[in-house]
Formats: sequence, C-alpha cells, structure tokens
Amino acid sequence: MNLTYQALADKLPPGAVEFVGNNQLKLNLSQLTGDTLTTESSLIEGIVKLMQSLATLTNSVNDARGDANPPLPPITFCSQDLVGTPDQPEFEFTVRVAVNTAQFVNNLIDPTE
Repeated sequence: MNLTYQALADKLPPGAVEFVGNNQLKLNLSQLTGDTLTTESSLIEGIVKLMQSLATLTNSVNDARGDANPPLPPITFCSQDLVGTPDQPEFEFTVRVAVNTAQFVNNLIDPTE
C-alpha cells in the first residue's frame, strides 16, 4: 500500500476525492464534513478530518507493511495524538516528510517507495 490519493479516498467519505480531469484532483471538504461550505466557512473541521484521514492512512500502510513477507519497517508520515488535559483536550497532528537534499532541497521523499 502506498500514499496515494486513491488510498486516501478509500479512507474518506464517498466523493471527498474526485479526479476531475486535466491533471486535476478535487478534495471536496463539504463531503468530508457533511456541511454546506462557502469561502467564509471555518476551515477547522475540514482540515482536522483530512488530517485524521491521513493518520488513518499512515496506520493502514504500516499494518500492510507489517503483514508483508518479510515484514517491512513502518513509515513515518502523519500521526495523531490527543494531548492537553481531560478538561481541555486537543488534537495534535504531526506530518514528517524526508527531503532528498542531494537532488534539490524541495524534493520530498515518499516513505513508501
């Protein structure tokens, strides 16, 4: 399993990721949140649900890698933690992506490849 838009779409509600042609993908945050959104809508719920889906996808990739024969080491990409206190819980997301500086400083390395 790789980190692809299709793999992400499998973790999201139907219609949340759509290939619209001409090298364009649409992330439909209305499908993700279940709300009608405008440009004035808060972005918090949509971004948090997207990040939760990326963390779920990372866990699924690591489960598949662990089931491989021979097992592959887990990847580091997106994780989610519940931090704070019982009275004031907070989600904390961490995204880590290695950079191949030998080729170019902005050349990101897919940890599944």
